[in-house]
Amino acid sequence: MRYRILLVTAGLLAASSGVYGQSKLSGKWQTDNVPAALEAQKNAPATPEADGRGGRGRGGPQAIVLDLQVDASGKISGTVTEIGNPPVLNIESGTIDGKTITWVTQPRGVTWNLETMDDDTIVLTGRVFAGRGGGPPAGGAPGGGAPAGGAPGGGGRGFGRGPQQPIVFHRAP
Repeated sequence: MRYRILLVTAGLLAASSGVYGQSKLSGKWQTDNVPAALEAQKNAPATPEADGRGGRGRGGPQAIVLDLQVDASGKISGTVTEIGNPPVLNIESGTIDGKTITWVTQPRGVTWNLETMDDDTIVLTGRVFAGRGGGPPAGGAPGGGAPAGGAPGGGGRGFGRGPQQPIVFHRAP
């Protein structure tokens, strides 16, 4: 009888820790440069030469705010606000699988891939922009590079930007 009670108790604790862990994801998250980007946007003169990327400025990282909700089944919803880059994006088809978080935002159709690092840190490890390829290259070049003819097979406009750098989010104060 004690074995059954211990087994049931252990099962309940394991199930509740999974739900508790997912619910910790709920709330506001932001990149470290959000306060400065909001201040710069508020004080920026309305001139045509302003870069319009609020917080990115001259080559810096994009300032982003996430407002996340996680339901009991682990489905993620909410919004993504890229400061200086409207409109606010709505999260749809968001899921959690262990430490991996994936969602698609609309209206742009961007797939976001994130990873939880700890209770207060998540990292954006990659974004796949709709309509910019990402599948196997035309011509079947190995390794996802350009086929022998020279044209890139993955689509998109890389312009030599190189690989995406991870973007770190912390809980908003």
